[in-house]
Formats: sequence, structure tokens, C-alpha cells
Amino acid sequence: MTPHRILNGILGVLLAYNASFFALHLSGQSRRWKDALSDVQALLSIMELIAVIALFVDLVVRFDHIAKSWQVPRVVGVGLCVTGLIFKWFVLYLHLSYLVD
Repeated sequence: MTPHRILNGILGVLLAYNASFFALHLSGQSRRWKDALSDVQALLSIMELIAVIALFVDLVVRFDHIAKSWQVPRVVGVGLCVTGLIFKWFVLYLHLSYLVD
């Protein structure tokens, strides 16, 4: 398997993970997400950080090698992953500081 296919898979998994997080958060069922992942939250956050950094570095380094038709969707996808990571960290901070339930 070539590295760009692995990174495409990682991007797809992260986009699905972010979509499910936001769907549950916006529907008011974020408690289910918190309860299901409470034991592995730290490990999951570290793995997500490594994946987002890898995707961002790959985007910067290989941008000229990406087909023109995929450049904008790739930038949007990586941008959504970075934004999702920051938003999840903010929500985690609010939960850890007891500012929200």
C-alpha cells in the first residue's frame, strides 16, 4: 500500500470520526460519546493529534503533487480535521474544568 493511500484512509477515518462527534454533540447526545470513550480519551486524542499533524505535513509537502481536482477538497478535509481537533480539545477542557456537564 502506498503512503498516499494510507493518508487518504486516515483522512477518511478522521472525517467520519469528526462527523459522528459533531452529529452527537449538536443533537444533545454528547454524554453517550463521553461515556463510551472515557477510558481511552487521552490515547484517542494523542492518536488524533499525530494523524492530523501527519495529514497537515503531507498536505504542505506534497501539495504540488496532488491532482488539481483534489487540491481544494484535500485542503478543506485537512482543515476540517484540524478544526475538529481544536473543537474537541475545547469541549474536553470544558468538561475537565467542570464548566459544563
